[in-house]
Amino acid sequence: MVSMKMSFMTGAAFNRNPSKAKKEASERPVVITDRGEAAYVLVSYAEFQVNWTPKTLFEALRDPSVDEREFEPARLGFDNRTVEF
Repeated sequence: MVSMKMSFMTGAAFNRNPSKAKKEASERPVVITDRGEAAYVLVSYAEFQVNWTPKTLFEALRDPSVDEREFEPARLGFDNRTVEF
């Protein structure tokens, strides 16, 4: 797990100076608090796309360390089987 530094800003400070919050969010996530409790997180759109956009099931479960070779399992033969109904 990668450790990420975050900035904190009160809701009142955010309301007074949203430009400062946007500038800070371009460098790291900004946690905006409401009555002392974390309420919102402001991040750059690029970081949002990388970390929070929906992925396909394949993308979510795939192991990036494995190469992308084709998988072709051996075919099973059913010639010598008897079928009972």
